[in-house]
Amino acid sequence: MLYWYVFRLNGGTINGTTFIIVAWSMFFYFAFSTLKLREIAREIMQDVQSGNVEVLFSKPISYIFYRMWWQIGSGLYSFTVISLLGSIALYYLVGVPFTIFLGIFLPTFIATIFLGITLSLLIYIVVGLFAFWMEDINPIFWMVDKTVMILGGSYLPVALFPDFMYKLAIYSPFGASQFITHTVYENWIIIMAVVTFFLFKKAKQKISVNGG
Repeated sequence: MLYWYVFRLNGGTINGTTFIIVAWSMFFYFAFSTLKLREIAREIMQDVQSGNVEVLFSKPISYIFYRMWWQIGSGLYSFTVISLLGSIALYYLVGVPFTIFLGIFLPTFIATIFLGITLSLLIYIVVGLFAFWMEDINPIFWMVDKTVMILGGSYLPVALFPDFMYKLAIYSPFGASQFITHTVYENWIIIMAVVTFFLFKKAKQKISVNGG
């Protein structure tokens, strides 16, 4: 309602963007956040602190992929329900942007969600892997998480960002991981995957040295 009023005061358009676009953009962000992908960092920390990680390392499965799929599954139900009910509510309350009816929207949106999930998980996995070197990763988690929230549009819709912040939201992995109304840049996924592989390899070596 606050943003609706602000847009009304500005003639219905701010920075060339209408209220309907901003409303759906914010909804997509918060619906995406219900997947709780960020919690994978603390799950890894708990595995390390409890010693459960040594048991999982010995299993014939990839620990990283196990944690990724477990995290997606834990939030999939709430994401599906909220996305469905929220879409219906927005349809009747504010209408639907014309872009949703374009033929390219659905495949682009699906690809964006998939890439966004991958990038988000990789970012928070990197944070979680620091638990192998430090007992409490929460300080790092808080800094990364707040950056993701700010650049992802949690506090202010990305469409209303000043030019510098808008570019930072697009070209940084923190903003791109949550900016599901745009295509996620695939180069960040490659970079984060390499970082994850490197840290995980070092973590396994640390377990081998300390755990025998």
